[in-house]
Amino acid sequence: MDDKLFSFKQKSQDFIVTEELPFNLANKGEVFFVFFEKRNLNTMDVVDHICSSCNIPRMSLGIAGLKDKKAITRQRICIYKSALKKAGGERAFTDSIGEVAKVMKTGRHTDPIGMTVPIKNSFYIRLRANKKLSVKEKDISNRKILSLCKKWFPNLFWNQRFGINGINPTQGSDILQGKLKMQNKKELVFKIQAYASKIFNEYVQSRTKKWLQALEGDIIIDTKGQSKNNFGIYQAKTNTVKMFDDSKKDEQFFRYPNPSKEEIPFDGETMTITWPVIGYNLLLAPKDSFAGNKEKGLLEKNWVSEKSLKLCKEYKIFWIRRPLRVFPQNVQVHIQGDDILLNFTLPWGAYASIIIDELEKTVGVDTI
Repeated sequence: MDDKLFSFKQKSQDFIVTEELPFNLANKGEVFFVFFEKRNLNTMDVVDHICSSCNIPRMSLGIAGLKDKKAITRQRICIYKSALKKAGGERAFTDSIGEVAKVMKTGRHTDPIGMTVPIKNSFYIRLRANKKLSVKEKDISNRKILSLCKKWFPNLFWNQRFGINGINPTQGSDILQGKLKMQNKKELVFKIQAYASKIFNEYVQSRTKKWLQALEGDIIIDTKGQSKNNFGIYQAKTNTVKMFDDSKKDEQFFRYPNPSKEEIPFDGETMTITWPVIGYNLLLAPKDSFAGNKEKGLLEKNWVSEKSLKLCKEYKIFWIRRPLRVFPQNVQVHIQGDDILLNFTLPWGAYASIIIDELEKTVGVDTI
């Protein structure tokens, strides 16, 4: 087959992202939700427009994720009743969104959403054929894509976070070290988050060859939800995971797990290793464990300390434990003419770019 059978992202309708909440709206409560569709806009473009139009502060609004600009994306934004009143009410709020995006649906719920809500995103991708394809080429491409989507992928942050020549993480590092001052709060937060993303990628790449091999003390997420608790600690001697509940957090810069008595077998197919994306109130692997020492060494190397995390506390930059790998779900592949239509779902925080990158290698996709 030719190297570049397909092209991706010629048009925004070739890449559609839809946010899926982990709960249904209760249709009652103090929080007003708007489900909207945007095109060729960043999520923060919409947020900034609402804040300016309704004269409300950024912290009045809740979103669960930042969606691509060069795409059709569907997501939710929420606001408490008290702030909604200051914005002029439901009509004024939805009209403001409608000036830059399409309002799809509204509703109410008891609790707001934020950047740590574990949403999923469903993706629709059209791979446009660069030529008339034979039946054999279609069949081979279809089988290769299906086979590709049955494996785990490294859960890397993608290049859009890092800026031209990787300047964003460098500036984020300088901010944490006190070498760089920045007046724009939004830009400062983004630079620090870009630096946190770079450190995470560095760790993923250090474990790429053995990322399915858990280390003593690794903090694990069970993707099948066999336990009522959030996380677990890997026990190498018994090949088990000791679960712990992290829903009640102490106000500290660094925290360590307090495991329960619950212990379940380690399953490499459904359980995935995590690593911290830095921020205030950071949850780390147990002290003196193999994983804990690796985390401590890399964090110290990258200037992460209580002193530098004070800035994260001041600007409300909180930690997350991000999986090292990600597995696409609900995969469907269809042939339409010579084009391939691909649907799949990824968990919170994962980038479709990791799959697109593999598609480029596997079936010859030219990314535009």
